[in-house]
Amino acid sequence: MTMDQLPKTLFKQGTETQVEKVNNTCRTSILKKVEKYVEAEYKEVLGDPVFAQVMVIYVHKLKYSGRVIHSFVCKQLLTVKHHELWFHFARRALRFSMQEFHAITGLKYKDDEPDLDIDNWRGDKGFWSKLLRRKGKISLQQIRKVHLKSCNTWSHVNRLRMVYLCVIVGLVMAKDEKVCIPHKYIKLVMDFDKMRKFPWGLHSFDALVTTITEARDKVKTQSSYVIDGF
Repeated sequence: MTMDQLPKTLFKQGTETQVEKVNNTCRTSILKKVEKYVEAEYKEVLGDPVFAQVMVIYVHKLKYSGRVIHSFVCKQLLTVKHHELWFHFARRALRFSMQEFHAITGLKYKDDEPDLDIDNWRGDKGFWSKLLRRKGKISLQQIRKVHLKSCNTWSHVNRLRMVYLCVIVGLVMAKDEKVCIPHKYIKLVMDFDKMRKFPWGLHSFDALVTTITEARDKVKTQSSYVIDGF
């Protein structure tokens, strides 16, 4: 297949831009702190099949490459396909869909629990229950700077919830550490059964697709940009 037969590309071959920096909000540094301060709970989450494959990526210290990411962004094919991205390499169209994302992360992507009642959670008078009831706000940065060092007075299950949130928000959904954690995620860790049924792969992948799509205009005019997502 020739380049003329492919869908429209973001850049013509040889005209791709160069950038000074590509920032990524997927931060694993908080997991080092988690392992230090709540080692038992960290090991418990490490062995949970739901996030085991993602955690292996962290454990083996696979590095993020801004140069590789920028190359992929520049080689996008401009399609209107949902839940997938297309790129061109060596005159071939390559698809990156939820299936490929699942193969890498192991995260569930089939939404086979449409009636999952996230808002119906049981309080236990612990830290997270109190935060939800008063509609409080908390970020990964606050967890890292304050709560990891003081959570020794919490119950085991509330420390475990904190570790799951660090994995979900910092790695799976890759939110900026200064951004408040959505209450939806906190409600999910209030019930581990619901948390394990939730299609994290679908939501993580869609967040990644959105940010790569939004980067299309930035790569043409900016010397640096941010990629959210795993």
